[in-house]
Amino acid sequence: MKNLIFILKLLLFTSLFGEAYSVSTISMFNFNNSSFDKNDTEAQKLSKQISSSLIDLMKHDMSFIEDVNFIPTNDLEEELISIRKSLIKEVKNKLNSDLMDIIPKSELSDIVKKISSNNLNDIQVEALTDSLAILVSSSAKNLTRKMLLSNSENEGQWGEISIDDLEKFIQNITHESVLESTFTSMIAASNKDFSTDVFVNTQYTIYDDMITVNLYLYNLDDFSLFSTITEQTYINNINVLIKQLEFKLISELGIYLNDSEKAKLCMYDLSKFSKKDNSLYLSRMFMTEDIKKLKYKMQFSDDYDLISEYYIAIISGLMENDISYNLKFYNDDNFYNVYSTESSNDNAFSVNVLKENWSDKIGVSQNLHSTGGQRGQSKMLIDIDYRYVQAIQFSDRDESFIDVLKQISIYSFIVTSGFLLIQFF
Repeated sequence: MKNLIFILKLLLFTSLFGEAYSVSTISMFNFNNSSFDKNDTEAQKLSKQISSSLIDLMKHDMSFIEDVNFIPTNDLEEELISIRKSLIKEVKNKLNSDLMDIIPKSELSDIVKKISSNNLNDIQVEALTDSLAILVSSSAKNLTRKMLLSNSENEGQWGEISIDDLEKFIQNITHESVLESTFTSMIAASNKDFSTDVFVNTQYTIYDDMITVNLYLYNLDDFSLFSTITEQTYINNINVLIKQLEFKLISELGIYLNDSEKAKLCMYDLSKFSKKDNSLYLSRMFMTEDIKKLKYKMQFSDDYDLISEYYIAIISGLMENDISYNLKFYNDDNFYNVYSTESSNDNAFSVNVLKENWSDKIGVSQNLHSTGGQRGQSKMLIDIDYRYVQAIQFSDRDESFIDVLKQISIYSFIVTSGFLLIQFF
């Protein structure tokens, strides 16, 4: 059934863009609309991270797919800023001169043509003229409402509006309306240098520890909306949300991925680790259950070993980028600190941990010997099978030395669980 749905979507996309299309060029803008509690400091912090990196992370992950080309976000933003400045100026002038009059459609069309540098076809001009009419009408209504509810700044009496008040209202309303509109992004995407096929507008909402992201896909030929993608998850699980958005977007564009390509899309680039926020893909914890979920959502073959491939990639990335982390195993509620990762293979990885005379505590071996340095900072090497790892959590290295002394020894876990091979040096 899922394959049938994909085929139908592929046929629909082909009918929209022609059978001979090879590479689709996508103008996917950064978030221009968001909603969250401004009094929630954590939501504010998360919002900044989302706005600054989520879209670029998606584009980076999908860059290996030959059938799609994403216009760089910086190029889109530069064009968008220019369009917004021009539109704000034009709308402000219209509100100043024709606030009480109906602005002729021909004048609105002239504005569209002017700020788009005459890059649009007749269908595009018609569609954007209608959008501009709605934007101007909404701005005028908001302006009138504010005027009726406002006190004069000079006199402090109801109903008295100074010229300065009016100018300020027009500036604020115009700026707000333009920033929140899809209109300017559509014109920016139509820049001939971009050769855009599909324009993607984006927005997100943070509410009650949940984040919802919406992607709106438009055919640039006539600015018609042909698909809406929505994903929702808890704020501590944004790494999975990003992958689900990527796969849904690629699917909606009519691009087929085999299992190997899907697996590549599931991987996380550890070079994108944020030392400032101590997070990867806006998350601090990566669960094996998340990979199982992605395998199901992305419709992998049942026998494809995605989990092993995932851990091989992520452990290698942790080694290469010298990232400190904690491990959680199945049937154990504790997180165990890893001092460093030494090596990895297709089945297991070797890690260094601080032993701090742990042999006396757990009775694993009476023959441990120091690797150098102070006795309390000597280390031991162990091999860990990927199958028994339930989660990886990123930790601050300065804190981890303290935390490791407070936590139950990882070697207590080794003895009680009985499935890890211990090697000492």
